[in-house]
Amino acid sequence: MAVWDGKGLPPAAQRRVESAAASSLRSSLLSITANTGIESVGYRPVSEVMGSVVLSTYGAVMPSCGVYNQGYGSPFGMNQGLSGVRMGAGQQFYGGYEPYVDVINRGWTVAINRMLTESKAVGAHGVVGVKLTQARFEGGAIEFMAMGTAVRSTVVKDHHGRDIFTTHLDGQDVSKLLHHGWMPVRLIVEVTVAVRHDDYNTLNQGSMFAPNAELTGFSDLANSARSSARQSLRRHLKPKEEVGMIIDSLDSNIFRNEMGQGHSDHLCEVRVTGTTIAQSGQSETRMEPLSIIYLKSRKAGA
Repeated sequence: MAVWDGKGLPPAAQRRVESAAASSLRSSLLSITANTGIESVGYRPVSEVMGSVVLSTYGAVMPSCGVYNQGYGSPFGMNQGLSGVRMGAGQQFYGGYEPYVDVINRGWTVAINRMLTESKAVGAHGVVGVKLTQARFEGGAIEFMAMGTAVRSTVVKDHHGRDIFTTHLDGQDVSKLLHHGWMPVRLIVEVTVAVRHDDYNTLNQGSMFAPNAELTGFSDLANSARSSARQSLRRHLKPKEEVGMIIDSLDSNIFRNEMGQGHSDHLCEVRVTGTTIAQSGQSETRMEPLSIIYLKSRKAGA
C-alpha cells in the first residue's frame, strides 16, 4: 500500500468518495427535521464528509508564564487589573505559549480544509451541521476532526461559481437564513490561551481559609482569554464579502500548570467558533409560506 504524503484526499476519504459514486445510497448526519429544512431551500444531502489531522504539541509547549517570583501583591497582584495576565495569541504575550496556539489553530484549519476537499470530490456546494471534536493522545499529540453533511443545490448546477460554504448551522437554520436573504459563507475557529502567575494574593484568596468570594485574578484570566479569542475571530472577517457572524460556541478550559518549586500558573484555553454570513441576493431559494395546511388527503374520494 502506498504511503499517503498528506496532500489531497486521505486514502480513507478517497474510499468514501468512490463508494458514494458507485452507489445511489446517500448518507447524512442531519435529523429528519434538519433534512426537511435544507431540502425546502433547494439543497439535497449528498454524503457525510470528514476531515481530520493529528498534530504534536510536545515541542510547542513552553511551560513558562514569564514570571518567576511570587509577586507579593505587586506588580502581579490580584488588584492590578490585567497586569498579571499574559495572552497566548496577540501582542500582549510574553510567556511562550504562542507556538502552542499556532499549532492548535493550524490543526483546525487543516481538518476543515480536508473536509472541504472531500466535499468538492462528492460534488457538494456546501457543508452544513459541521461538528468539531478534539481528542488528546499521550505525549502531547492532539487529533482535530471536522465532520458535517455535504449538500448539493438542486436548483443551480454551478452554484453561481461560489466556493463551497461551511457552517455549524443545521438544515433548519440554513433555510431560515436563505429565506431572509442571507447566506452562510464559512466556518471559522479561533483558539487563544491566557496565563496568569499564581502570585501571593492569588494563592491567598484560593486557600482553604479564604471566604467564599470572587477570585478576581482568575476572573481577569477567564475574561481576558475570552475577549482575546473574540477579537481574533473578528480579524478573520472579510469586510467586502462578509457582513456578520453567527457565534456557535465559546468553550473554556482552565487548568493549573506546575512549573517548578514554588512556581505555578493557571492557564485558560478558549475556543470560539462561528459562521460568517453574507447577503445572498438570490431569489431561487425563496419559497412562499403555506397559507393553508390540508388536514385531509387531497385525493378524490378520500
